[in-house]
Amino acid sequence: MSLRGVEILEKVDVLLCEDTRNTGRLLLGLGIKNRPKLFSFYDEVEEQKIPTVVKWLQQNWEVGLVTDAGTPLLSDPGWRLIKKCQELGLEYTAIPGPNAAINALVLAGLPCGRFSFLGFLPKRPIERKKILEKYQGLSGAKVVYESPKRVEKLIKELKDLGYNEIRVVREMTKKFESVETEIKDEKGEVTVVFT
Repeated sequence: MSLRGVEILEKVDVLLCEDTRNTGRLLLGLGIKNRPKLFSFYDEVEEQKIPTVVKWLQQNWEVGLVTDAGTPLLSDPGWRLIKKCQELGLEYTAIPGPNAAINALVLAGLPCGRFSFLGFLPKRPIERKKILEKYQGLSGAKVVYESPKRVEKLIKELKDLGYNEIRVVREMTKKFESVETEIKDEKGEVTVVFT
């Protein structure tokens, strides 16, 4: 968390969060003295809660958006809210912070001057294969978020399609961070980088 991010968290009236319990622990850990109202805001409820958030913004409330891990909008909620702010001419900004895709690219040790971020792939094998085949022709690294329970299957699919440089990056910025070429277990948050 950047110093600017901490300063913003000290100023907000309302903090939109995927899980209010996780955000509460984050605020406690960062020593945030201002205790903003924590408002549950995740993918499944984003659309229905936007009118409330817009009302707060129109009343000049300071509203922030955080996610449980990573950066809002990158495989996390928030894009619908940003789109609505654009439509209504409401001001907003982004505070740079942690991003698993970028960090994994750096740790993978593969060429990353040009890359494609694919987010979470569909669970259905046919849909996954279509996407992986579509991006095969593009130069540069590809980055995928994956469940630890499905990462072994993903690696097999990648090898079957001819991807030969694969890195599984786990638990970034944590005690058990690792960069692996083969799966050793099904634990930890996983980002896969491949060419």
